[in-house]
Amino acid sequence: MSRPPAFLRMTAILAAALALSAAALAQPGSGEAQPGWMQRTFYAGLKSLGLLFSDVGSLASGPAAGEIWLYDSRTGQRRRIGAGTGLSWPAPSPDGAAIYALRGRQAVRVANADGGESPLGAPADWRKLIGVVKDDWILGLVDDDPLPRPALLGRDGSRLDLPAPATSEERKRIGLLLQETRQYEDGVILEVRDSERGGRGRDVYLIQGGREKNLSDCGDDLCGQPARGPDKATFFFIRGGRP
Repeated sequence: MSRPPAFLRMTAILAAALALSAAALAQPGSGEAQPGWMQRTFYAGLKSLGLLFSDVGSLASGPAAGEIWLYDSRTGQRRRIGAGTGLSWPAPSPDGAAIYALRGRQAVRVANADGGESPLGAPADWRKLIGVVKDDWILGLVDDDPLPRPALLGRDGSRLDLPAPATSEERKRIGLLLQETRQYEDGVILEVRDSERGGRGRDVYLIQGGREKNLSDCGDDLCGQPARGPDKATFFFIRGGRP
């Protein structure tokens, strides 16, 4: 007897999630006090991205939405990804071929090469996208009361919402994930703060080894929502209009 497509999609989600969870359990020191395999799956994905749960906070807020831009630290060049506007929370794929982002309630896939867009899944109350892990599984947060809850989005558009944060540790982690600034295990910090050249603008700064670099150089425009590419040399951010 054939199975309906919805059943097959959910089976694929569960299989991938279990694989991530198993990988997390196999890593030394990864047995975090998270109730259930779904939480372990989500936090295993965060670990694979090299993110730290540090309360570093941003000194300023970036844009609500805008254009996706890329900065390449090897060449010092910046370029806009496509012509799309109204985008937020870019999350590059592991192979670097695409950047996932939000346009309002809709997740979209944006091709890195030409900026071509395609919607992914049904609209939802997304708060932000955090990152993309193996097989293009997207980690994100969807709105809930009183705090957003973690969610996994497959490249076929299927979504798996995790249980709402139930412990103080889980709630603290969700709060830290809502920060705009990001800190990584190798000492890299991506921080959003006031522009040094311009009136009311915001910029993304790379802090590493005691040195700082303005990645966005947006002047009076609002820039923020940074993410690091899988090669650790490219950085993505959102450039919005003036405040």
